[in-house]
Amino acid sequence: MRFSVKSEYAVTALLDMAIHADRGPIHVRSIASRQAIPVRFLEQVMASLKKAGIVESIRGAQGGYVLSRDAKSINVAQIVEAIEGPITPMDCTAEAAEYRCLQMKGCVVKEVWEDVKRAIIDVLNRATIEDMCKRKREREVTVMYHI
Repeated sequence: MRFSVKSEYAVTALLDMAIHADRGPIHVRSIASRQAIPVRFLEQVMASLKKAGIVESIRGAQGGYVLSRDAKSINVAQIVEAIEGPITPMDCTAEAAEYRCLQMKGCVVKEVWEDVKRAIIDVLNRATIEDMCKRKREREVTVMYHI
């Protein structure tokens, strides 16, 4: 299972925003420049994050984007679902499964995919933007002292 580059950009952009949160609203161009993300693509990503209530946009000369809530309450599962939709490794694990398998009753394969889905969601739920900020800062300090 692969998540799209949009999800990668969304997580990267939110991490950037959290690290620079003390600077106030952040322009898409600033994030795009620091993270080497195409501006137009990042604008689409930010629109999806705004629609999901993860970021807010501030209008005006001093405007830009801010996190809509604390970084510790934003996890990767929320971000991925804002970009990709529900996390479903196989069609039969979708919440509103319109997919009809001939083996639905008593299917042991579906049970495996449900376990995979739960494991992925559990990992993504535990990974918060705040946790990633801490890891990034720790690595920057480690790199500084090991050069």
